[in-house]
Amino acid sequence: MTATVAGIACWRCGARIDDALFPLRREEVCTACNADLHVCKQCRFYNPRVSDGCDEPIAGGVANKERANFCDYFVAVSPAGGAAGDNARARADLDALFGDGADDAASSDAEASRSELERLFGLRKDEE
Repeated sequence: MTATVAGIACWRCGARIDDALFPLRREEVCTACNADLHVCKQCRFYNPRVSDGCDEPIAGGVANKERANFCDYFVAVSPAGGAAGDNARARADLDALFGDGADDAASSDAEASRSELERLFGLRKDEE
């Protein structure tokens, strides 16, 4: 049985996979970045925290998780997060945690501290 599935995104670039038939053939590639799609990183059972990278207990081992393979247990899903959004999401999380101008505030604090030290130790004469 073949069908199109909405909402699947490429594991590498995060582009929507609209023109592919499911289940994915081994030769299927992303039209945006040309990445293989029948890969461990696109599979529901992919888990980098386990020794062989797969939660399916009887699946054969696959050395390269980013290359097409012949695994019969492959179930296509969108990877958690998607590679394209990882950097942007991490930046947004940092900005939410520390504020948008965290780097600017840190450098101005460092400059203020240095000025105070120079004033205290007489390295620079400031009028008070």
